[in-house]
Amino acid sequence: MLGRRILHVITRFIDGGADENTALTCNHQALSGNEVWLIHGRDFSERMLEMLEPEVERICLPTLIRNISPLRDAAALMALVRLFREIRPYVVHTHTSKAGILGRLASLAVPEAHVVHGVHILAFLAASPMVRLVYTVLERLAARYTSAFISVSPMMRDLCLEHGIGARDKHFVVLSGMDLDCFSQAEPAPDLVELRRRIGEGAVIAGHMAAFEKRKRHRKLIKAVAPVLMENTHIHLALAGDGPELLALKDLVVELGLERQVHFLGFRKDPEQFLAACDICLFASSREGLPRTVVQYAAAGKPILATDLPGIDMVVREGGNGHIVAADDFAAFRMRFEELALNASKRGRLARYNDRIDLSEWQAVEMVRRIEKIYG
Repeated sequence: MLGRRILHVITRFIDGGADENTALTCNHQALSGNEVWLIHGRDFSERMLEMLEPEVERICLPTLIRNISPLRDAAALMALVRLFREIRPYVVHTHTSKAGILGRLASLAVPEAHVVHGVHILAFLAASPMVRLVYTVLERLAARYTSAFISVSPMMRDLCLEHGIGARDKHFVVLSGMDLDCFSQAEPAPDLVELRRRIGEGAVIAGHMAAFEKRKRHRKLIKAVAPVLMENTHIHLALAGDGPELLALKDLVVELGLERQVHFLGFRKDPEQFLAACDICLFASSREGLPRTVVQYAAAGKPILATDLPGIDMVVREGGNGHIVAADDFAAFRMRFEELALNASKRGRLARYNDRIDLSEWQAVEMVRRIEKIYG
């Protein structure tokens, strides 16, 4: 599908999986000869702007915000209507809940457009009952004007159907694409090479890469591995990311007396180099579409310890390239962590198993090919 006008709408354009997914889709579509626009809301990061190819036209809409705000939401809706009428897109592709609802309602102004909604996560399901009810009703309303839903995992598709959002024949699953080759070829990050040198002989670095948000469950992860760290000073935890929970987590580490073994490394622009320097990779989230970081862990060839989520076994094979523990069983998480941290030969065996896992469906090129097939 070349030379078509494709308009993407996303609420926030920050350092997250949905945002990277959207940026890669825009880039590949624009470089393939399509006219591509990206409309995003008030909140964005410079890194995500730098990620966009120059061929992608970007429009910032300050009234488009994450939280419910009747006045701003009405203003954002009217602004989207004006933009849609001006651009006359062939495809309107919305991402995330707020942009998805407003963008699909605004698409009524361009009835000839194909309207597609990307389901990256249904975050409102974890909100208060009233907010959940409001969003569910609005999602069902917007579904009436949706040609196709594209979920990043079977779990997201099934959750939509379970909550009466869209007909089954309109739902498709396209795994969240990435440029994975760099993860298998990366050199270790210099700061972590220096950390390993300081730790000395037998150093073990466990890495965790996620935004510091409550659903990522850093607090439970740190408490789970703390006894192992206290008994083994050569084992260190490296946390890559940023977010609202950062200061509280730093206080927790001080309270536990682990300042020398738990390292807060900030948001990384070099995730492939960060992972290349790790001996074990950890995942502890309570809910995700399908975590891109876990796919990146496997692409980097690392042993993985993860809490269970629907679909996690698409990437982590129990006893193969890692271990999956029950979602809330952090006692089992601690046990498996200790087992991996103290057994280098087992880590090597699990790491080598990653060569047997086919990650081709997560390549960005494959993602865009499937999306464009759904566009029609």
